[in-house]
Amino acid sequence: MRAGSTFAFEEIYRRYFQVLFSYGKRITGDEEIVNDAIQDLFVNIWRTRTSLNQAQSVKFYLFRSLRREIHKSSKPGNLHGEDWETVSEEFLPTQLSPEATFAINEEVLIKTEQLNNWLSLLPPRQNEALVLRFYHNLDYPQIASILSIKEQTARNLVQKALLILKKLAIYVAFAVFQFQL
Repeated sequence: MRAGSTFAFEEIYRRYFQVLFSYGKRITGDEEIVNDAIQDLFVNIWRTRTSLNQAQSVKFYLFRSLRREIHKSSKPGNLHGEDWETVSEEFLPTQLSPEATFAINEEVLIKTEQLNNWLSLLPPRQNEALVLRFYHNLDYPQIASILSIKEQTARNLVQKALLILKKLAIYVAFAVFQFQL
């Protein structure tokens, strides 16, 4: 791509557009801002392709660059996490009856909605760090670099978020148990 191959550029765009869009929607819920930021990002990449350094991780480079583009174009206060993807049917066993499939889909939908509600209670930075760590499988140095923070701060954000989610899960389980008695 750095040598001018439009095929390589298109392949990078095709391969990463959806994951960038998903990540961008967690930063800001405005799809138009996300689409514009992705387009600006790829225009800038193409325009400066000859001066780009070799990236150790294309995904990491794109995430960091997209975050920067979104923050340049979005207004303060628009940052939040939402819209976790639902589980695809391709991961369900194929021998299940339609009733069992419906029940499983319903349970996944309820749990996804509950998780989204819990994630919305997290501060935006904790939410974003958690998404980067577990949804996009980035390591702590990469998260720290994307968020422009120290590695230990990235670790702390993820740990605090997990602690909050754990307390919420225990609270809900206890409330359900008390209700059943």
